[in-house]
Amino acid sequence: MIDRFDHLLIQPADFERSLAFYRDTLGWAVVTTWGEKVSGRGAVLSGGAIKVILAERSGASAAGASPCPVVHLDIHDVDKRFAAIPPGDHVVAAPGAGERGNRRFVVRDPDGNLVAFEEVNRRRG
Repeated sequence: MIDRFDHLLIQPADFERSLAFYRDTLGWAVVTTWGEKVSGRGAVLSGGAIKVILAERSGASAAGASPCPVVHLDIHDVDKRFAAIPPGDHVVAAPGAGERGNRRFVVRDPDGNLVAFEEVNRRRG
């Protein structure tokens, strides 16, 4: 069983400033963007072997009511990996559909950081 890093999610306080930093200062390529200023914007940036997703804070996520996983791991079989995790209150979400259409489950580490284990779409269907 191998857990591979897929991407890191950042919800910056200033979306434009963070986008400019990763794009212009670090020279990372913008792979895709979505949304509008009124509905919440996002961008996927790639520095080669790493992906960073910038997601503008909006609604519940801005108020901290609905935290998002920060680290996303790409795995081959969500159900098999979930079965290997002992039950407990560290499990935030059992296997199911994620926002991007991937199957995933989410756990919380002792410091409250959320980690998503995802079966990325490219291997399905």
